[in-house]
Amino acid sequence: MLSSCAKKEVPEAPKVFDDPNWTRIEIANGREAHAVYGNIDDTIMVSTLTEIYQTTDKGKTWLKTRVNNQPIYGFLAVKDTIFALQANSLKNKLNEKLATFSQTFSLDKGFTWDWSAKYNIPQERSDLYATVKLSDQTIIKLKENLEPINGSANSAYVLKSDIEIFRRGFSEILEVPFNNQLTNLHLDSAGRLYVSATRSIHDKKTGKYVSTEEDQPAIIYISKQNIRKLIN
Repeated sequence: MLSSCAKKEVPEAPKVFDDPNWTRIEIANGREAHAVYGNIDDTIMVSTLTEIYQTTDKGKTWLKTRVNNQPIYGFLAVKDTIFALQANSLKNKLNEKLATFSQTFSLDKGFTWDWSAKYNIPQERSDLYATVKLSDQTIIKLKENLEPINGSANSAYVLKSDIEIFRRGFSEILEVPFNNQLTNLHLDSAGRLYVSATRSIHDKKTGKYVSTEEDQPAIIYISKQNIRKLIN
């Protein structure tokens, strides 16, 4: 017996991303973008699912500088040194999530890496995770969204993350023209917001996972101007 049903509409990623406010760059087969450091006009360093890459030509070409076999969740700059933070399981006293613990560091913007233990450099370091500060009164964070499975408190569906803006005691969600799962945020010296994303695509209305981009890229969306102009 045959029965008819409504065809499920699965959104497809545009073959060419074209938006007046956002630029998209990709790392082929990177699958997930995580921590970002630097400036699109100079050098950008990006952690993917298992590696660290550099680009000096706005994402046209990428140089693999390190294989980690895991994501790096934050790049912490201390003077001329950049530390790769490889965990994100801790929170501070304000219940804010942290990127922590650095086994490796770089002295040349991430082109080469060395071991902290080799030089007795402390590995216990931390920085706010997926959070950027525009000012003392304006903070932008990734908001994780979960949906309990059958009402369970111990298991849940991971829905699409949102970009949440906190200012003057209020919060709002930044509307963006992409439906990929989001993993991290970075703000450059020009005030442009970098949004790290994965190949996973979520339904715009429900936030649930529906598909993946076929080429499996690691994706970074970058605001074309100071992010203040998009949230004011």
